[in-house]
Amino acid sequence: MSGVQSLASTFTHKVNAPAFVFHIDVLLLGLFALYVASTLPRALVRLFQPSEIVNGFFLWSGAQRTPPGRSNSTRTLLRADTLGRSGTVTISKGNAIAPPVHNSTGGAHAALGEDNKVTEAFSALVTPVAPRARGAQQSYAPTRVPRWTTIVHPSLAYALNFRVAPGFPLRKLLVLLAYGLIVLYASLFRSNPFKDTNRTAYIAVSQIPIVVALANKSNWLSWLSGIGYEKFHYVHRFAGRLAVIAANVHALGRLYKASLNGTLQAKIHTPDYIWGLVSLCAVDLLIAFSLSFRGDKIPGYSLFFATHITFVVVSLLAIYMHKPFIWPYILAAVALYAFDHVARTARTRYTTAWLTAETALNGGTILVEVPSLGAGWRAGQHVRIRVTGDTWFSWLATWFVGHARPFTIATGSNSGGMLLVIKARGAWTRKLLRIAAAGSAAGKSADAEGGCDGAREVRIIVEGPYSGPGYTLYTAYSGVVLVAGGSGISYVTGVLDDILQKHASGQSNVRVIEVVWSVADPDSLYSLLPELSPLMRPRTSPRAALSLRFSVHWTRMSALAPHVPRSTLPPGMHLHAGRPDVHATLQSAIASVREAYSTTTTGRTRGSDLPSGIVVGSCGPTALIDDAARAVGHVSRVDWKDVGGVESIEETFGW
Repeated sequence: MSGVQSLASTFTHKVNAPAFVFHIDVLLLGLFALYVASTLPRALVRLFQPSEIVNGFFLWSGAQRTPPGRSNSTRTLLRADTLGRSGTVTISKGNAIAPPVHNSTGGAHAALGEDNKVTEAFSALVTPVAPRARGAQQSYAPTRVPRWTTIVHPSLAYALNFRVAPGFPLRKLLVLLAYGLIVLYASLFRSNPFKDTNRTAYIAVSQIPIVVALANKSNWLSWLSGIGYEKFHYVHRFAGRLAVIAANVHALGRLYKASLNGTLQAKIHTPDYIWGLVSLCAVDLLIAFSLSFRGDKIPGYSLFFATHITFVVVSLLAIYMHKPFIWPYILAAVALYAFDHVARTARTRYTTAWLTAETALNGGTILVEVPSLGAGWRAGQHVRIRVTGDTWFSWLATWFVGHARPFTIATGSNSGGMLLVIKARGAWTRKLLRIAAAGSAAGKSADAEGGCDGAREVRIIVEGPYSGPGYTLYTAYSGVVLVAGGSGISYVTGVLDDILQKHASGQSNVRVIEVVWSVADPDSLYSLLPELSPLMRPRTSPRAALSLRFSVHWTRMSALAPHVPRSTLPPGMHLHAGRPDVHATLQSAIASVREAYSTTTTGRTRGSDLPSGIVVGSCGPTALIDDAARAVGHVSRVDWKDVGGVESIEETFGW
């Protein structure tokens, strides 16, 4: 009988809520630490690369890039050679480009020749191996460490990347389910939320530092895991909503109990209840404005940002006034937020940029060249920019009031300067396009935040670099497939530039590169051709031959007269009518890697090495990225083993 009573007392023993909830936070951090430990081999390989140690944190000057406004700029010369004097060529009816159709695996690769005829072209640009110069220092390519999902089985990688909703893979759903179940367990273990109202209050407060940490740009979670800060946003939103739900359950329970006891009228006027209701209203309004925000609307983001900051500050102050003893959680959140802003300030540069308007590129695009910043970033990273004026007052006003917009760097580090490809989408970017188009007097400053008259030369505040491929090293793979849609080409050109630089110096394992770019019409290609042409020039390497094919797919007719180049497209670049078939492109890359390594049925090669895998990097609309993920999932087990596995990187940005 005493044993039964002891067991009953064990289950009815009241749990120390503050300590229990604290240990739940420790459990969450422990699970995150396990993930970090699983990435440690890949992290060490990256950190042992000399260029990777210094790049990815701070921007600095590199080789100077000629400003685009000067008459001797490379871009001006290329444009003159490519488009001719008039810049446009009228195509006769007999030579008109056919309307787009869905392109199957065997579809034609159309390239426009000098005589304006459509020709068939499937070939890739092949760069042979160059003999190493006598006395030259031998260079080494990075070692590829597969992801644990690649090592286990391709079916596991397919399952984790399976889309349960557009842009939302199963792995994200599993993370949210695990997080939600842990918080639910913390709420219900030996507790009735409607009776023990303090438990849910502690849960809500304990989530505050986690929510803040997941929202920071200079994020120690990103540094440890190699995951970009924007890829934590879905967890940030989920954890924040759980905290608000817990706060509402706590408040409703307290009000209900006071109402039953007949003390509600007296307690509602006490400071404890007043500050509690203030904090509750603040977090509820915060969630309401967050749910109504759409990331593709800049005015919506401005309202979201202002209300977010206001209600966060009000809620933290009110929570402290409500229960002062929970100050450690509030202090932790404030410390994390302060560290984020100190780190962001240290990563900020104030410099000059040159704007070029390309009205035919993606329906209106601004090319922003920053000659003074030439190094310090990794391929695929982005910066956040503000456009300001020359005066200190304008700089301070922009710094404190202006919003920093994220844009991917379209060039590799140490390639002569930074280039951003910005699509005119919202009010701010359309304004920037007008500044670039109207700016004929070089040297005149413009303030896009304040609305001053524009010119091509502007002063900007550049913050970053951020995110990127994390612990993935593109040059460690045997094959690379890069998929872009619209302005996502900036991610592709940055990665491609970096790979080609390292290939030329013998620091790359890459043998095959397939690039797919989906655009609305061919004018987008011709507008960016001066930037793309240098990437298609052969660069010999002392390590291995390289095959590069650049396929551009246009999906609809243009209402404007097409810009047709007088010269042929660069070798290896092809123009297609119709949507891209990412699966067919990936299969082509697999076949090319097999051929490059001369794989036989026994699995051996002529050389001493084996293929080190293929990586698929995608950036663009959600539908295109989902197509790339499905293409990886449809790779057969035999192909997977022959090339050493297929992995993917998805780059999307959400506010």
